[in-house]
Amino acid sequence: MFNRSETLRYLGYKCEEVDNNTLELMEECEELLKKSANPKSTYKVFDLNRIDDDTLDMEVLKIKSKALCRNLRGCEKVILFAATLGPRVDILLQKYSKLSASRAVVLQASAASMIEVYMDSMEDEIKEKAKKEGLFLRPRFSPGYADLSLEYQRDIFKILDLPRRIGATLMDNLIMAPSKTVTAFIGLSEEDKNVCDYE
Repeated sequence: MFNRSETLRYLGYKCEEVDNNTLELMEECEELLKKSANPKSTYKVFDLNRIDDDTLDMEVLKIKSKALCRNLRGCEKVILFAATLGPRVDILLQKYSKLSASRAVVLQASAASMIEVYMDSMEDEIKEKAKKEGLFLRPRFSPGYADLSLEYQRDIFKILDLPRRIGATLMDNLIMAPSKTVTAFIGLSEEDKNVCDYE
């Protein structure tokens, strides 16, 4: 459920620098998160109708982003994907932000690691289904990364009906709640190629 090396990276540590007290605190925080988290995810697959250098047209959405177009070049379909750890994780984070600053920092890092590991596991399931259809996945690409505007979160939330499906909402300032919620585009291609093969 956790990637310790990722948690340490979020905390600014290198593995060889970690002391026993920090490791014990990480273990305690992981146990707290296991009890609080209620991971949920959802996704839909859409045809990619057209793609050029900086614009792509999928069934339900037109997007302008050079970086995403580069990521999806050669793809036939696009997955819209979302996952969350649930609201109880936010309650836990808020609680310890008042009780213990050090524990709150480690909880934040561990929760960030937890949502990434959960997304990886869900992506592995999608990968197995895609493989049966002769399709391969591209790396996840989220709004806010490179030149892909956060404004597209509004479209993703509507298209995937995230409030109903996973209990996630989007505020006017484009902040997601619960805070440990991630959305992403994932390309599906008939060729098992890395993004760098298209650069």
